[in-house]
Amino acid sequence: MFQYSRLCSALLFVLIASCANPGTPAMRDHQARLLSRDLQGLSATVNAQEAAEDYKPARIGWLNNSLVNIGLKKRGLCYHWRNDLFPPLFELQSKTLKLWLATSNRGNYFEHNAIVVTAEDLPFEQGLILDPWRRGGRLWWGHFGQDKYPWVLLDHKQTPVVLRPLLMRPLLTPNQKPVQKKPSN
Repeated sequence: MFQYSRLCSALLFVLIASCANPGTPAMRDHQARLLSRDLQGLSATVNAQEAAEDYKPARIGWLNNSLVNIGLKKRGLCYHWRNDLFPPLFELQSKTLKLWLATSNRGNYFEHNAIVVTAEDLPFEQGLILDPWRRGGRLWWGHFGQDKYPWVLLDHKQTPVVLRPLLMRPLLTPNQKPVQKKPSN
């Protein structure tokens, strides 16, 4: 009976704590300005307007792991957040920023996933980590070399199937239309 009571108390705590507010609109705007500043600081080649785009998280944060792992929620792990953030960033079709999929401690209990953004001419290791999971729905970012996680580039073979079409599709400029091949007879 005592074990059941402790389990119920723990679940109640997790449920209440998972209702964390992802921040006020003013807070998100302030964070977006800070992120824009840091993205522009990657290189003089980064376009300021591209760096100012804002991603507004729509899901609860890190406590979802517990709820996902015990089956009460379907989504909320770090790779869910990364997979949800990557497409809207990719669709911005930046010409001066490059997106990379990053992983840390791949294949073990402490595995973590995020996105690295660099200036087009910089290597992966000189980018900013974008991590929507770490602060419970409020986008966290930091410089690659100063982060606590030992990030590595996610191998192409390990790229999530849902992201492969984006990574394989060429970017189009706003005035371009996709070229459609005519069927051969």
